[in-house]
Amino acid sequence: MHRKPSRFLRRLQHLSDRVRSVVSARRISQKLLVLESDDWGSIRTSTREAYERLKDSGWPMENSPYNLDALETEEDMESLLSVLNTFRDTKGNPPCLTSNMVLACPDFHKIRNSGFKRYSFVPVVDFIRSDPSRQNLPYKWAKGISQRVFLPQLHAREHVCWWRWLEALRGGSEEGMITFELGMCGVPFASSRENQSFFTPLYVEEHELHRYGVNLQTMIIEGHNLFREAFGFSPLSTVPPNHQWTDQAESIWAGLGIRYIQGVSRQMLGSGAIGARVKTRLHYLGEKNVHDMIYIVRNVEFEPSSNKKVNWINKAMQQIRFAFLSHQPAIINTHRHNYIGSIKKENRDNGLTQLSELLERVLKQWPDVQFVSTPELGRRLHSTNSEHMVYNGVVNVEREG
Repeated sequence: MHRKPSRFLRRLQHLSDRVRSVVSARRISQKLLVLESDDWGSIRTSTREAYERLKDSGWPMENSPYNLDALETEEDMESLLSVLNTFRDTKGNPPCLTSNMVLACPDFHKIRNSGFKRYSFVPVVDFIRSDPSRQNLPYKWAKGISQRVFLPQLHAREHVCWWRWLEALRGGSEEGMITFELGMCGVPFASSRENQSFFTPLYVEEHELHRYGVNLQTMIIEGHNLFREAFGFSPLSTVPPNHQWTDQAESIWAGLGIRYIQGVSRQMLGSGAIGARVKTRLHYLGEKNVHDMIYIVRNVEFEPSSNKKVNWINKAMQQIRFAFLSHQPAIINTHRHNYIGSIKKENRDNGLTQLSELLERVLKQWPDVQFVSTPELGRRLHSTNSEHMVYNGVVNVEREG
């Protein structure tokens, strides 16, 4: 196994990436702010009871903020929409959370009946029908779309490396079986007692997928079709799980009409196995690939559920200031786990309080800031002189004012 780079070298690489990305990025004169948030619609920790049972049984659940993550509830959505609707930019637009959606979850019943040999999934919109706290979740998503504060885009069909998960279940993984019985696909690596996680990359090299009998095109197209069925429009952007993908994935996205690829400055390529060597490829904001798709590179971190020693508001404000001074949009990376309260209500309260304070400080510091979604930003990057902006996959003129 290759030696992991030291913390100093990783920081140096991160700084180098940032400098190269900033130097190459497209410049935009307006102060634009984008909120990009991954994992909506996915299952992590199934219930509060499951969290407590694992914690009481010795799993270090406090080691990862993703253990506080769960499929959003109606209350989670109402709380989020309420905060976002509090604010308006210089053109009267509210902040819009580009919510990258997972459209399916494992069908635990069918998987068990197959002896853990065949993977089956169920659309999230069907899965939630039996849960009283989530039955009306599609209406809450639709409400956010109509209020222009919640714009679903494509994350993936599912956010679990299911072929490795099934392999572990067949192999007798105790942790895998215990969490399976709780309606979960394991725990994050930081909380695992078996040093494993199945929340690993899906869009890996073709030879690995072939070895497990996985068809990448089928996986992506089915996710795209489930998105259309759930929301009634096609996504214009996507972000791959774990920011790892291949040229083949880009070709499939392009064929589906995806125009913008969200992510961080470094694209990972290679195996999805934990600890495996991966190759990387640097991207910059506004860069185009061979399919005329544009890379949207995140440059601000805001994860208030993570390291409590970090002042996330101050950190985000510094990164936003740097972006604006560099004549770049501020593209905020903020995951769903920051705004979920079904495991611990105080987690959601903390995340939304900090988000509210961040937006308040942004408006005070930069009164001319404009809130835009990822497709809106992509449209400006494609044609900075366009009079129209894109929202919900259609041309819309109101957002420009």
